[in-house]
Amino acid sequence: MNLNSFPNEVLCYIFDYLPWKDRQRVSLVCSRWNGIINSVHYLRRQKLVLYNYGKAKFFSGVGVQLLCRQKSIEFYSNAMLDTEELLDTIVKSFSTGSAEVQSLSLYLRSEHKVAFGLVVANIPNLLHLTELKISANEALTNGVQIDSACLEKVNISFYQNSLCRLNTPRLHTLHLTVRYRSEMDLLSTVSAQLIELKVSFISKDHVAQLFGCDFSSLKVLNILLKNDKYISYSVSPVHLRPLDRTGVFARSIVRLETLRIADICSIFDFEFLQMFSHAKALKSLTINYFKLIGDVSELINGFKQLTYLNLEGCQRMDATKKLDLPGLQTLVMPYKQLALFTGGSPMTMLTTLYYNNTAKDQTNFVKQIATAFTNLTFLCLQYFDNELDSNAFLHLNLLTKLRVLVIENMSVSSQIYANCPTVPQLERLVMDTIVTEVSILDTVPARFPSLQTFVISNCFLYLIPTDSAKRYMTFDELRRQMPCCRISTKDSTIFTNNVKQS
Repeated sequence: MNLNSFPNEVLCYIFDYLPWKDRQRVSLVCSRWNGIINSVHYLRRQKLVLYNYGKAKFFSGVGVQLLCRQKSIEFYSNAMLDTEELLDTIVKSFSTGSAEVQSLSLYLRSEHKVAFGLVVANIPNLLHLTELKISANEALTNGVQIDSACLEKVNISFYQNSLCRLNTPRLHTLHLTVRYRSEMDLLSTVSAQLIELKVSFISKDHVAQLFGCDFSSLKVLNILLKNDKYISYSVSPVHLRPLDRTGVFARSIVRLETLRIADICSIFDFEFLQMFSHAKALKSLTINYFKLIGDVSELINGFKQLTYLNLEGCQRMDATKKLDLPGLQTLVMPYKQLALFTGGSPMTMLTTLYYNNTAKDQTNFVKQIATAFTNLTFLCLQYFDNELDSNAFLHLNLLTKLRVLVIENMSVSSQIYANCPTVPQLERLVMDTIVTEVSILDTVPARFPSLQTFVISNCFLYLIPTDSAKRYMTFDELRRQMPCCRISTKDSTIFTNNVKQS
């Protein structure tokens, strides 16, 4: 096939959707490659990725005009990136102040740092740059000095200790991975101007330093303790207890509206959480992988303005404590936590619920939900340890205001809708990553007559061999029976004895 016989528009389409290896082969046999990648038709998603796969020069022919007009650029550094051709293009594009790049990502994965350093040195000339991401696995001997009058969002992750300095007066969002003391020193210099901070601790040793920062402007704080291979999980978490003798931290978080804390390593204790008790303006709270002892429940009840609560991964330890949050609108509930909200006053403001379950007997959980959350409009059932049995929806009609039902990431009984009462108000039904029998589709039109959207995504629907002679519902027939409903069957398959319908 002679690729040079195709018009540029066709070739652009080919290059956009071919895998990287195939792009190499195509580019080597097409003499108009340089002209195409510098044309206005190329990169329809407005992202230029400068990356070498093997020994093919993917950046070969990248012109100054192409680099200047791209709003999103990613540099993947490797042995072939520091060529005179590309370095010269960077200088001519970034040094004049005419480059339109708004989002810039630098991934340093080799010892070839010339292009990396050259881009950083020219950041002050990038007048439209608002987002910068730096990820490096090499130790940068001289560190990184970032000067920019327009940068607003920065994401930094160094795998080896590298000193970084920020001179960014408009910076308001920082995503920082902390492995060394130098990252905490960096945070302390810019913390007062931040509105949003996401900090991922790889080692527990630097967590306490967080409480020495000034967060007087902070509204969103996301703390994640990922995985520290040096931690002995049998060691008491007492060493993590931060001390705030002057109350500076407590006073600096009074404007905090969103707090997310995920402790995958189970190192943080209640005294750590208690440091945030002064954030009375909290509207959104996420606490993951904590033990919900009575003191934690009381702490949560102290945030009276909460509209969002996420307790995924938490283990309940005190059955006598209840959560009383009258203004809550969205709840992500972990395993075995329904009792925290039942038996008290109905939460009339709650409209959105994400629910997990470990119980084998699932006959009454919908009834309990309907009693506790009388105005629920969105219900997502996910990650059940046992199959969602045929009687799980016996009381679904009690959720009289339910408009959206989502079932995801589990095995589901095919009779679940057959045993379900008619739910005339439901408008959207989603089945995502579900394994079940194809007969589950048979009763959908009758049970949900007002359905406007039915999403069947990444589902495995099978026909039992003993029932192979029976007639089964196809996706096309389901569409014919529900002409007013938009039905999506992305990546879902019906498996029968003879055919596979996608």
